[in-house]
Amino acid sequence: MAIAPRSVAQKIIARAAGLPAVEVGDYVTVSPDYVACQELFWPGHKRNLERIGVDRIPRPDKAIMVIDHSTSAAMGSHHHETHRTLRDWCAQQGIETFFGPGNGLRHLVLTERGFARPGTLIFSDEGNIASIGALGALNLPISTEVIVALIQDGNWIAVPPSARITLTGRLGFGVGARDVIQTILRDQTTNSALLQACVEFAGDGIATLSLDERETILASLFHSGAYTGVMPVDDLVLRYVEQRAAGRLWQVVEADPGVPYIADLAYDLSAIAPMVTLPPDLHAAVPVGDVAGQRIDQATIGSCSGGRLEDMRIAAGLLRGRRVAPHVTLYITPGSRNVYAAAAREGLLEIFAESGATVLAPGCTTCWGYQGVLNDHEVLISTQQFNYAGRNGARSALVHLAGAAVVAASAIEGRIADPRPLMAEAGP
Repeated sequence: MAIAPRSVAQKIIARAAGLPAVEVGDYVTVSPDYVACQELFWPGHKRNLERIGVDRIPRPDKAIMVIDHSTSAAMGSHHHETHRTLRDWCAQQGIETFFGPGNGLRHLVLTERGFARPGTLIFSDEGNIASIGALGALNLPISTEVIVALIQDGNWIAVPPSARITLTGRLGFGVGARDVIQTILRDQTTNSALLQACVEFAGDGIATLSLDERETILASLFHSGAYTGVMPVDDLVLRYVEQRAAGRLWQVVEADPGVPYIADLAYDLSAIAPMVTLPPDLHAAVPVGDVAGQRIDQATIGSCSGGRLEDMRIAAGLLRGRRVAPHVTLYITPGSRNVYAAAAREGLLEIFAESGATVLAPGCTTCWGYQGVLNDHEVLISTQQFNYAGRNGARSALVHLAGAAVVAASAIEGRIADPRPLMAEAGP
């Protein structure tokens, strides 16, 4: 009997399950290539491991442990204890892929260190790690069940349906990848057709996007209700992966023609404008002109949706020769140690310092409110992931979301601003 057309997710899951094919809705047990964990959830994971009586995991070579949220262990916090217990547990288990404070976000550790490769399946505890789909890898977020995968070298999952988003055209002047995903989220709420789907991106517009831009789009895709996402593997991806695979296996996986997608959407990149998402709704994106002039108190550039090298370059291009407004605090967080080092080599850190910005250690930092806490009624514009009340301190504070260009321009102007006039002044 002929096999029905298979999506990228179906093919990767079937390989990990040791099966010739899987159908949407099937419950199958899969053995992932890697299991990625972070320190905030580790105390709970450790307690559960102790309750179960597990003192040894079978595949320490598959565990990737990263301290990326609490990049420093401040006085009065408990994070120093978590750092130590996670470090000690990894040593006990023989886990060599432990990445301590300052290495950066798991998303970038997975891509930069060659773990995320075409066709690989990675279990994690967060949906924003879908960003590894830019390299043709599949992230399946399974929350607290990551410990099951560590204990058993596998876990059961339901095979998700797939949806497709086709990107055409090219981004206009002053428009970035963050504006693309904010536009998609505006249109696709959490009860949308993308709910619990693996979103496959397609179209000639993808070739116009850098890897950083592709990762940025995928990093926030989970706000649409999607389960995960992947992009096609092209020569740009292959060159990146070949430089980092270090002999480890990978396989390019493509969807078959005729896959029955549960949704088939299309976006023209040339029609997208700089966007700002209004608090406290992740789907309330509007063109920057609709909210320009709103006074701000703080601006932050960083997180898994805005802390890559290209974000640093965009911010530096606007800040070069300019100063942050006197009443504004600007924090900039490189997403990884590699991004930090590259920004230093290119002179970007000097530009940030001279502009009046504060550069923080690689990691999540301001995104989850660990640093850059807001007072009552203060206004923040940020490249971070969330804008709900209380995300960054006082519940009365307002958090607006935008790309690096809008945030940097707003920090300079002291109010939410369209970056294009300042970018035009700066020249090429």
